[in-house]
Amino acid sequence: MKILVVSDSHGNSGILYKIADKEKPDMFIHLGDLEDSRQTVETRIGSPKVPCVFIKGNCDYYSSDDLQERAVFSLKGHRFLCVHGHVQSVNYRLDSLVYTAAENNCDIVLYGHSHIPKDEFVDVPFGNKKIHVMNPGSIAIPRGGSDRSYLIINMKDDGAYEVEIKTVS
Repeated sequence: MKILVVSDSHGNSGILYKIADKEKPDMFIHLGDLEDSRQTVETRIGSPKVPCVFIKGNCDYYSSDDLQERAVFSLKGHRFLCVHGHVQSVNYRLDSLVYTAAENNCDIVLYGHSHIPKDEFVDVPFGNKKIHVMNPGSIAIPRGGSDRSYLIINMKDDGAYEVEIKTVS
């Protein structure tokens, strides 16, 4: 299963469509600051065969769409937490993000907001557990010297997975 994860497109849906056409994902996740119509993007990228998850970002306040603040779901033996990240203050620390994931029994966290790609395992301060924390960066407005980027998660049926941060070409 190929999961396409993007964030912070800030109204530039043309890039979304180009990436989706190139990657042909089995699932699509947008982590906020879409600043476009969720229904339009979902119709263009999603279908009954491509489930979509859309998270509300701090710049999505003018959206008339019903975007969710967070999504928690299970997939192939993993539990995912998807947030934009502004509520968890991810530009400063990941503590709140990690605690939220642990409280929801998640082992994979996807977030945006910082516009900087990240792929790392973080220790949970209690227990003996690590959480895989990932940020696709921004497909429109990169920060921190990074390029415009997105994330691909390839998941096997047994739950094994590989992560790749890709540059928008």
